[in-house]
Amino acid sequence: MIVDQVFLYNLVTSAVAVIERSEYKQIKSCEFVDPDLLRMAMENGFVVPAEEDEIEKVLAIQRMNNYSTRFAGFQILPTTACNARCFYCYEQSYKAVCMKDAVAKAIPSFIESYMGMVDNVHVTWFGGEPMLEIDRIYELSNQIIDMSEKHGIGYTSDIITNATLATADVVRLLVHDCRVSQAQVTLDGLAEEHLRRKAYISKDVTFDSVLLAMDAFVEQGAKLLIRLNIDRRNYRDCLNLIPLLGERYKGLDTVMLYAAPLYGSGNQEDFFTEDDLSEIYKSVFYAMIDAGFIQTVDGLPLNFNNATCSAQMINNFVIDPSGDVFKCEHLLTEGRQRIGNVFEGVLFNEAMVEWASPNIPAKCRKCVFLPSCQAGCYAAETLNFGLKRCPHIAFITDAIVDAAGYLLGCKSHIDRSF
Repeated sequence: MIVDQVFLYNLVTSAVAVIERSEYKQIKSCEFVDPDLLRMAMENGFVVPAEEDEIEKVLAIQRMNNYSTRFAGFQILPTTACNARCFYCYEQSYKAVCMKDAVAKAIPSFIESYMGMVDNVHVTWFGGEPMLEIDRIYELSNQIIDMSEKHGIGYTSDIITNATLATADVVRLLVHDCRVSQAQVTLDGLAEEHLRRKAYISKDVTFDSVLLAMDAFVEQGAKLLIRLNIDRRNYRDCLNLIPLLGERYKGLDTVMLYAAPLYGSGNQEDFFTEDDLSEIYKSVFYAMIDAGFIQTVDGLPLNFNNATCSAQMINNFVIDPSGDVFKCEHLLTEGRQRIGNVFEGVLFNEAMVEWASPNIPAKCRKCVFLPSCQAGCYAAETLNFGLKRCPHIAFITDAIVDAAGYLLGCKSHIDRSF
């Protein structure tokens, strides 16, 4: 690709264009001599009518999605117990509780109360380690599936798991009987580093046994989402892991990989700062491209999300093992964030009002990343963890543009004056 070409990416439309520098000057100045270029620029959002308010348009689409009655989502924690002891886990302070029969009996009716107003129901199994209560997952899944079929609505589910208990038989049951269509599994590096960080209670768990469990999900037809938790200490380890995973799942479009910067308790010097992230992610994106996990520009994390935070969706709930209902899984120990329970239903209390009518900070309205982050993470700001309100994508623009150039076979840079 010649140097005089320019790469454009629109965060609202997710449109991508590679154009001549002379064409870029026309778009930047809004002085067009080529009517076809003007039409392309208008169709893809690179030029918008002067009277159009793109910020309010983005927020209006967000509100439409958040208040949609076509979908109801339920994140169910059958237990807060876990067989791993990750030092960074935000649930370290949670008391280990398993769901009792009375709660399990009430959950299907609670979910059914939403089925008359939606087209689809989705359940995410979470914990703790949810597979510690596999019988409970099976029991509840069958009841909820039966009810969705009775009401003539769609049902889907996924699971967030460390995969240590995912034997071939268990995975077969989850995928085919419980209709789990995706599993998210976190890896913390190569074998030695992964095991050190996870600190599994059972010494029988090995890195290879976790990989085989991941394979089992793929073999049974489920999607596999692999998350790499990275900090200063395991960053190189994760870079070395990426090509190995690429070779293991070569040619499989059902396997996805992403990296997330760590935060949590422990030595804060081990965690990346905002200033570190762009350089770190350049190497991560290059490795993911070389391994086949990112094959097009669409695979880079700057897409337009209607509602990154599912907690803001009016019909999306988190159910803890005691039957209490919340909007966000990060806030289960915050008593004032409770919005009801599965026995009595949901209250439109102060916490619910906060989530249903979220305040969009002035700084977010002025930020170019608003279409992508949708005003960021309220829970992170409330509890003062991670990168606070802003997601990490706000700090890796250089890395994303550089990776786009690598994909397109050219050198890239950012024109911040656009």
